[in-house]
Amino acid sequence: MMIADRALLPAALLALLVAAIAPAAAQTDEPPMEELMIADGDSGSVWTPAEATMEPDDVHARAGRAMHFHIDVNHSTGQPDYPIGWPRAYTTIPEGQRDWTDWDFIDFWLYSETSRESLPGSPLGLIVRCPDRANSYTANLGAARKGEWVHFRFPISALPSAADCTAVQFFISESNYLDGDVVDFWIDDLKLLRYAEPTIIRLQPLNQVLYADQPVLRVAVEMTGLEDAATAQVEVALVRDDETVQQASAPLAAGVTTIPLSVEGGATAGEYQVQARVVGSDRTVTKTVRVVSSPWEGEAR
Repeated sequence: MMIADRALLPAALLALLVAAIAPAAAQTDEPPMEELMIADGDSGSVWTPAEATMEPDDVHARAGRAMHFHIDVNHSTGQPDYPIGWPRAYTTIPEGQRDWTDWDFIDFWLYSETSRESLPGSPLGLIVRCPDRANSYTANLGAARKGEWVHFRFPISALPSAADCTAVQFFISESNYLDGDVVDFWIDDLKLLRYAEPTIIRLQPLNQVLYADQPVLRVAVEMTGLEDAATAQVEVALVRDDETVQQASAPLAAGVTTIPLSVEGGATAGEYQVQARVVGSDRTVTKTVRVVSSPWEGEAR
């Protein structure tokens, strides 16, 4: 049994592990989630629009009502200094809900309609104030599609300061549109999510190519779904052709930890799987590593 290495990862690797994930539809096999609704058409949330309107609407709601964000693009009005401006709408987060450090994702659905044949590459933007303009998270919702519901999910770890999130804003840049374009977005189930049980959300071998005579493979595991100071037992295995070559186990807390996986006696060249799972769970996270011949093998003889 190997013991987890609690040393912090290098900053570059940590940044890679917590980088914003691409927006994607929710997986049907994901673990149970807890949620906190920020805004939908039925939540009574208050939006402040500028050069646009934001109102509850049931035309394209998935259920009940969604928030309808409507913009008539006009290149001659708007702010005096910026006639080609940024139609927008924001909602202020209640004071008791501004600490998002215990949450994993900000999540919502988006339906788009426009008088154009298709949306531009940067159709709509999302801003989270943490807590102000100088400390904000901005995302381009480029995956939006005309006439379709698209699911977006962003990690809270991408925010500059999750402890003080004061507002959420949606906006367009009119420079991405033609004068006279009409654009409509329906925003539904804008909420915070977190895993309700210990969950592995990242698995990253520190060496994706391993020399055959290298004795240890270090594996970074990022955990969530744990309360402060709590741990969950995690098993990490090196597998080839469905056969376990080596295995390690360690109690891991929330955050990123490295587990040293012994490769005693080396490993033969070929493709392997690094697998990790929380003990008691049937969910396995897998990454591929490749073992190659070492250029120093002959020097040992």
